[in-house]
Amino acid sequence: MHPFHTIVVAVDFSDTSAETIDAALELARGQQHRVHLVHVVADVFRSMGLTDAPTIDWAEIQRTWIDQARHQLIGLAAGCKLDPQRVTTAIEVGSPAAEIVRYAHEHAAQVIVLGSHGHGVVRRFMLGSVADRVLRQASCPVMLVPHRSLRMTAFEVKAASGVES
Repeated sequence: MHPFHTIVVAVDFSDTSAETIDAALELARGQQHRVHLVHVVADVFRSMGLTDAPTIDWAEIQRTWIDQARHQLIGLAAGCKLDPQRVTTAIEVGSPAAEIVRYAHEHAAQVIVLGSHGHGVVRRFMLGSVADRVLRQASCPVMLVPHRSLRMTAFEVKAASGVES
């Protein structure tokens, strides 16, 4: 029996998103599992005092961000090679890691799939990482798809291991 009936895919529209979706679709292939594509939009009302400027319509900015994200997410869902009835899209507002974990919990996900960005160790240490926070907070398994800059080619693996061709 395949353990992943509900797969939550965190989509941030980075260059790793397509590979992350492909990995999730591979988990769902041949099964009747559901794939949830989830994008989290920052909450402008909680973002570092951004609402202090009285002449800016922050609610309109929030709606625009949500609409743009929804449009992009629907486009990605349309490209999935699954029955459209098995793909769900969701836009959440808030802190990315917290919202991804909350969504996965509310939908009884068996796995969360998300990508890494390939930022260096120092930057990840200084700023933290959504992937790191999801890994620590999730109550289900998390599959992390590495950024292409972190993957070694077959040649690099052989060179690193000292194996000659």
